[in-house]
Amino acid sequence: MATTIAPWGNSEAVRIPRDVLRSAGLRRGDQVSFEVNRSGRIEIVPQKRQHRCVEPARGVTFDSLFEGYEGGRLENGDAWPSDDLVGAEWDAWAR
Repeated sequence: MATTIAPWGNSEAVRIPRDVLRSAGLRRGDQVSFEVNRSGRIEIVPQKRQHRCVEPARGVTFDSLFEGYEGGRLENGDAWPSDDLVGAEWDAWAR
């Protein structure tokens, strides 16, 4: 797929077709960097994405997640029993 380098302010720009972005797993607003490899090819490298909140699934509530759960439940002010604390969690508990 060919495109043209065009002026954009004091820089130059290349339009990236939507299908190409999708194929690369990128979307508008993502941060990228450019690298030139040994053969002179320009590579667009995605940067790590900031965590984006995911819209809660419709119809899923806290109660529905635990429907049918028959284990114990802590009430306000209760603490987990310390019988099984053996490592770093014991140090945090003892403070």
